[in-house]
Amino acid sequence: MQKHYHGSLALLLVLAASSSFIVSAYGHGLGQDQAPPATVGEKQVTVEGLINPSFLPVPDSSKPTLVIRAHDENNNITIAGIDYRISVDLRNETLLDQRFRASDGVVAANLIPDSEVEGWEINGQAASSEQIEVSQRNPVELRSRILTAGGLYHIAITIEKSSTGISAPADQKFDLYISVGDAYTFDVDTPQGQNQMVVKTYYDEIINFGYSNKTITFEMPFTWNRAYVVQVPVLHVEVRFPKSLGELQTNSYRGTLNGRDLEAQAVVIDDYSSEQNRIVHFIVSSAMLSRFADTINDNSSSIASFTLQPSEKPKFPLDLTSLPGEKFLFQLSWGPDVIETGMPTTFVMNMQDPKTGDLIRGASFDFVLTQNGSEIHQNHIVMDLGTYSYQYTFSKAGTVTLAANNINSQGESAKIDLAVLQGSGNTTTTNPQPQQPSPSQCLIATAAFGSELSPQVKYLRNFRDHYILSAASGSAFMNTFNSIYYSFSPQVADFERGHPWLQAIMKTALYPLFGILMTAERGYAALGGEAGSILAGLIASSLIGAVYLWPVGLAASRKVVDSRLLAIIVGASAAVLVATLVALPAMLPFSTAAFVVAVAGASAIVVAKVIRYFFRRRV
Repeated sequence: MQKHYHGSLALLLVLAASSSFIVSAYGHGLGQDQAPPATVGEKQVTVEGLINPSFLPVPDSSKPTLVIRAHDENNNITIAGIDYRISVDLRNETLLDQRFRASDGVVAANLIPDSEVEGWEINGQAASSEQIEVSQRNPVELRSRILTAGGLYHIAITIEKSSTGISAPADQKFDLYISVGDAYTFDVDTPQGQNQMVVKTYYDEIINFGYSNKTITFEMPFTWNRAYVVQVPVLHVEVRFPKSLGELQTNSYRGTLNGRDLEAQAVVIDDYSSEQNRIVHFIVSSAMLSRFADTINDNSSSIASFTLQPSEKPKFPLDLTSLPGEKFLFQLSWGPDVIETGMPTTFVMNMQDPKTGDLIRGASFDFVLTQNGSEIHQNHIVMDLGTYSYQYTFSKAGTVTLAANNINSQGESAKIDLAVLQGSGNTTTTNPQPQQPSPSQCLIATAAFGSELSPQVKYLRNFRDHYILSAASGSAFMNTFNSIYYSFSPQVADFERGHPWLQAIMKTALYPLFGILMTAERGYAALGGEAGSILAGLIASSLIGAVYLWPVGLAASRKVVDSRLLAIIVGASAAVLVATLVALPAMLPFSTAAFVVAVAGASAIVVAKVIRYFFRRRV
């Protein structure tokens, strides 16, 4: 899975929320939650709850609290004069079931966590069915088992119809689900002896932990009912293990949830927060959870099952947030995927604004490599265009820390621990040097996505190398294509890097292409070889024409273009392609290009004619 490295959890979650998923205002949360609004009388009423602290153990200096508040959804004004019934459950155990009268609409309780108490006590008195007077200024003292254990607290809140501050025709119930985080420590046997692993959960308890064959497994109670899942903004679990545990030290991990691979942004490595431990976060967004729920046949399933194991090949780019101020997002990729001694490794880097994701041009930093506590390489880098390639050959296997220090002379740094394997080649360190773009790069896509090793650019390159270039017809077409593409793409890419608005447009424009090429892949797989390559070219050309060139087709179709003529042109180009493939290979660059242009053009014109037909019918 792709890894995002970060300096602090807070910024990581902000970035995740802004870039990969949207958290609903009404959903289960860490330490707090807000219920969806309901119509009570003439108001849209919602209830929010807060448990503090949100992570165990409770600090000695902390004053644990439980706060419940009803307010008007439209203006966030607290509704005074509310009669509540509040029930708190944890793992099917009732920790509180009490009626309150809140003159200001706020139930405030100073908590005394007590695992030995029977039921609960309020202001030193045993549980009672009578209403308890409470307000924000006059909180009650609540002794209970709340905050004696972490997990997902279910708080059922009823606004009773006896409330004087609102016209409630009947009792109105709201459900809150508030997570209190906890850490679970496990002693595990490894080839290096017994080690401790820690799982910190920000949602519910951890059960059935195991470790074998370089794989960490554990489970968590979780309801996969679709209506429940959509209210979970994020499922977050943190796994810690010693950096000295060699068999788990890798540059990438594969994470699964209920047997399915997690998406790239769901597995996050943090090498910054601890000098002794590597931390791997599972951060599963609401959108991901919903997709998983759609594929789980048994909606009554009540377990989320996780696995974590080393993966040989990372997915790029990796994101490193700078510390201590979290002012920069340092993106890093490298190739080959597996770093070995004696083999030149090309690092591709860029610097971004963590809040907006915009590329920072002219960024500078000290590129530093450290191994066994000693600095093995340092170079000052200035990224004029925002992206920089740098090559280095490692001479010694082991863990190497790569750091971008003193970013933009502001004292900010970002780092990652890399696993360097022992290679079989020459271990003499070559002079590091910046790399210039070569004709093998997808320049316009690289400029749009920020890195030549980004997943999108790597996909385009993989399609070219494994599908187009795998056949003689595809290779011939690429020769013609490259001679045209590289005559203008460097200038376009440079202009694109200098104009963020154009990068955003190009990103959006390129995404349909990925779907087109995935469809073409299926066509290639159906036949394989030259036939598969031609079929893939036919599919890709026709869809590209339909999606990207229909405006040109619209202009061309103003003149009557006979459909039979289009069919003849496409058929003729296909026949010429087959003929040159069999008898005249030297003509393949011409015939393949003609075939692609004919199919794309015909497709664009057909789509344009369909658009004109429906437009005329509506008029």
